[in-house]
Amino acid sequence: MKERRVFTPAVITATAVCGASLLIYLFSRILPAFAEWWTRYPSQFFRGVLAAVTNFIPFSVGEMVLFLLIPAAVLYVLVTNKYICEEDGKKYYRALRPLIIIVLVLATTFFGVFGPCYFRHTLDKNLGLEKNKVTAEELKFTAEQVVKEINTISVKKDVTGATVCPYGYDDLVNEINTAFKNFCSKNEYISWFDSNPKLVSLSPVMTYTHISGVYSFFTGEANINFNYPDFVMPFTIAHEMSHQRGIAREDEANFVAFLVCMNSENEYVKYSGLFNMLEYLLSALNKADGNLYKEFVKENITPDIRSELTAYSEFFKKYSDSTASQVVGSINNSYLESQGQQAGSASYGLVVDLAVAYYKAN
Repeated sequence: MKERRVFTPAVITATAVCGASLLIYLFSRILPAFAEWWTRYPSQFFRGVLAAVTNFIPFSVGEMVLFLLIPAAVLYVLVTNKYICEEDGKKYYRALRPLIIIVLVLATTFFGVFGPCYFRHTLDKNLGLEKNKVTAEELKFTAEQVVKEINTISVKKDVTGATVCPYGYDDLVNEINTAFKNFCSKNEYISWFDSNPKLVSLSPVMTYTHISGVYSFFTGEANINFNYPDFVMPFTIAHEMSHQRGIAREDEANFVAFLVCMNSENEYVKYSGLFNMLEYLLSALNKADGNLYKEFVKENITPDIRSELTAYSEFFKKYSDSTASQVVGSINNSYLESQGQQAGSASYGLVVDLAVAYYKAN
């Protein structure tokens, strides 16, 4: 009879730890000061450990887990159904316990490690910026400053007009790790540790979801879609590494990615940060004031900038109206809203508020 129990000591322990992590998560939602402390210290330790463990694995463990999830689930159902049909309770409960523990471990990792990061102090507070609702004129001014900086950088282009990163992936990651170290040394709210962002093997398929990168909290890995144009890559790596270091909100991860790129001595990394920020600013300005947007484009968008935008538009045509992007976008929107990001998926674009505050202060 003892073998038929579900709640063995291992399951009870996993349940207790998960319950404690849930309490931490709930406290974090209520008390930003607690969430800030937890994110900076205990959570950072666990995120660093997860990253360190998976750093040495050459492929994405998170991708492998997701890839094997469906066949593993089917196999589990077939095996356990056989036990049920044979009325073999001993084997059924033995097979059920590991599944329960796996679910509890995943829940513990989210509630206790990454989930609280959504409710820490806002980035503008940690950076000492004054963030307010921005006007179209402020967006135009900020975009002008970004364009001026872009125009100081010399980049190589291919026949399509798109820029070409002059470095291999490993060298690029080293550059961003160095830039992150420089940035973290000036900002105590974020910690630095060496990271090994993983390239997603199914990147061409992943592009149909409109996702350029993803942080898998359960493995501590920053996962990168290599199928996007070159100028997207450095910014995306820095964005996912920001999540890895406890910057959970999407607009804030975008802005930290921008600041990290600007802290690099590598010209192409800087270009990536600036150009990705320009895209967000152009989109926001167009929505805020169409006439002002047209005026800005006419006066500021150089042939080099236009060719990059055009090449990106051409690249994205085949992916733009995919069903996968609608499904994944809806799921991501609901997830972000559940974590206190009321704008949902639109929160990525709220980075412009931080950019305006930053350029006004500097």
